[in-house]
Amino acid sequence: MRFEPIIAGCLMSASAFSSVPITDKNWLSHPEIRTIRGIYAEVNSADKAGKLKKEPRKCVLHGGSFEIDGTLYRDTNGAIRKYRLSAGSGDSTGTAEYYYDKKGVPHFTYRTRGASNGTKKRDRIYFDSIGRHLYTNHKEEGPGYPGSELEEKVDNPVADMANLCK
Repeated sequence: MRFEPIIAGCLMSASAFSSVPITDKNWLSHPEIRTIRGIYAEVNSADKAGKLKKEPRKCVLHGGSFEIDGTLYRDTNGAIRKYRLSAGSGDSTGTAEYYYDKKGVPHFTYRTRGASNGTKKRDRIYFDSIGRHLYTNHKEEGPGYPGSELEEKVDNPVADMANLCK
């Protein structure tokens, strides 16, 4: 009995699925997204267990009308695993959490924004193993708000944090 054709068929079907484009219908079950969700879970689990060192920074800008808080989350090897930004003014707020693998490659951004007019926006943005955009799941409700956006991706969170108050 020969198993090579069966094994080859299984390998081909697995690799064929990973080359399937990510869509609004398959994104939750797509293998690349599931891998990234594993990184997200790993980082948040480490944070919850107190295994990540937090480095916060707060800035008040424009005469006090705008605040931004940043926090770097480092693992025991000193690698940035998460970078969290929270910003707001009198009429809008936003938060972005950027997630990185152990090598510092960005893989996921969870971004929320809200405005005093009732607008709410939420984005889940996924990046591949070298940081290229894979897929964005965007949800929005309310009349809309033209305010500034938090970045989709931050490649260098240490430099971004250093320039936070500028």
